[in-house]
Amino acid sequence: MLLGGYLRCADLGGREMSADEGASWAAASAPTIRTVLRAQSTLNPGKAGLHDVALHLWIRAYGERLATMRAFSAAIGTLAILLVFGAAREIFAASIDSADGAGPDAQRRDETAAFAALIFAVNLVTIKYSREVRMYPIVIAAVVAQTWCFFRAIRRGGFAPCAGVAIFTAIALAAHIMAALAFTGEALWLVVIVVRDRCDFAAPRTRRAFALVLALGAGTAMLAPVAPAMLSGAAHAAAIGAIDWIKRPPPWAPFALFNKATGSLAFPVMAALAMWAVVRGWARWRDAIAYALLWMWTPPIVLMLVSYAIRPAFVERYLISCFVPFFILIAIGIAELRAPSVRLAALGLTVALALGHVVAWDRKPHDTQWREAVRAAAISFTSPTSNSSTSHNETLAVAPGYAVNVARYYLQSESIPLVAHPAEAIGPDPARVILIGDQGVAPPTAAALDRAYPRLLANLRGVVVRGR
Repeated sequence: MLLGGYLRCADLGGREMSADEGASWAAASAPTIRTVLRAQSTLNPGKAGLHDVALHLWIRAYGERLATMRAFSAAIGTLAILLVFGAAREIFAASIDSADGAGPDAQRRDETAAFAALIFAVNLVTIKYSREVRMYPIVIAAVVAQTWCFFRAIRRGGFAPCAGVAIFTAIALAAHIMAALAFTGEALWLVVIVVRDRCDFAAPRTRRAFALVLALGAGTAMLAPVAPAMLSGAAHAAAIGAIDWIKRPPPWAPFALFNKATGSLAFPVMAALAMWAVVRGWARWRDAIAYALLWMWTPPIVLMLVSYAIRPAFVERYLISCFVPFFILIAIGIAELRAPSVRLAALGLTVALALGHVVAWDRKPHDTQWREAVRAAAISFTSPTSNSSTSHNETLAVAPGYAVNVARYYLQSESIPLVAHPAEAIGPDPARVILIGDQGVAPPTAAALDRAYPRLLANLRGVVVRGR
């Protein structure tokens, strides 16, 4: 928890705000919860607004400095480490119950769950999303908490764990509709349970499985009032090209997903340990391994089918919860190494490689210099060589249009009355200065904007500032 919390909270204000973060800030900074929900339906379509409302309350309490807003995500991301430990422990307990005495003992169960939590804590793919003003830490925390309750309900039954499944299912879906992918493995697991019991409806586990079906349905039903708006918002966003940047994935995309996210040096070691878990630990950890494989592979395969049958939608952040079962498999692989010294060495190597990936990623700039671009634009309006004095009607154009809220955020610290608008909505009286991002602007559009704004005012990382 301490190590993972440090990695998530370190230098939260170091990177500049991204275009996606700008959308979350713009929605959450609205004056009331009602206006937050109204704004997020346009700025973050396809979501129910849970993250934006929570961030709105956080901003009211602590302010809207970038590091402060990111601290909200970092706090949830740190809490997720504890949730991974609890969920892994519960999944391993299911293996103990089903192995008839051949499964891991309680000490091995807790030790392996701690391995999984540590590996989760130090991996870049879980760290970087906890440093953003976005909803993904809520998604992963809710999915993991729901999995904890899911397996508690399978093992023991009762109202409380089923209620937890319903509540955390609703929270995950309210944060992002793509969280539904994480529950596809659970649906298959419930089928496995019923088949194992030969559809014996008198068997306790079969009755619990049907209770969980009702709990999952109840969690989904909680979103019924906002579901039409979520779906129509997502459809509208797709219709206007908001996700046209997503390319059709190659057939090996599910494998490349884990390689890229964990690092080219770390992935072979982690993959070898995960495979060792399957080969060596199947008899002892059968249920844990079987469910982890379903959780790990079902969502990316479903998203691959969607990408080929309907439209491309294969994006790493939509599948972030799939890394939790991968880390659980790695933990089992470490636990299945016989000598304690070898287990310690494998754990140390895994952690060291993961931390090396974090350090290497942090050393390279990954952000766009929107703050410097806004400052350069503001200076161009006030410089002696400016064509005219700055008026209250001056407009700063931004391309791509969805990045306009980043410019609006950074304009707050400038002392001149500039208003930022998407470049597509300039109107008959065009702006004198434009910010053009490297990402999200089609080459023909970028060339046309270069001709319309021939003066290069600043060439920055990820963005140029041009004037007429």
